[in-house]
Amino acid sequence: MKGLKALLIRILLWFLGRGMCVCARLDSRVAAEVSSWAEGAGLCLAIAPSGPAMSLARQGGRLRFLGLRPLPDATLLITFKHLDGALPVFLGQMSIARAYAERRMTMRGDLTFAMSAVRAILVTEAYLFPGLITRRIMQRVPVREVSMARVYLVTLFAA
Repeated sequence: MKGLKALLIRILLWFLGRGMCVCARLDSRVAAEVSSWAEGAGLCLAIAPSGPAMSLARQGGRLRFLGLRPLPDATLLITFKHLDGALPVFLGQMSIARAYAERRMTMRGDLTFAMSAVRAILVTEAYLFPGLITRRIMQRVPVREVSMARVYLVTLFAA
């Protein structure tokens, strides 16, 4: 069962990472957040102790998906303590804020960068999750600037 959960989270991290890169190109709010990041700033979402991870970085003025591996020198490292603590967040059953409040994860890095990254993640989730889920996990659901289908197609085939 643990292997199945890890595989599921790996797939969801792949969609989130590539989806954030797509949203950084197609949505003005994510683009504004990413443009405020320093060149070379890296974000890593990981599951402890040795679970899946996903890394992004701002390179060449764009957000780049660096793959499903940890980024050792990440500017911001968000680590979930275990698979069972991360799964509800990645399945859209729990908000990032609630997971942090319940101490399901830790954060290492600059708080200002973390807040910007979380805002970008929330907008991205509004594209990746259906409305029923986003209304349950977000206080204010961001309005989509482009179609959900377009974000999914670019995420799958062209990100």
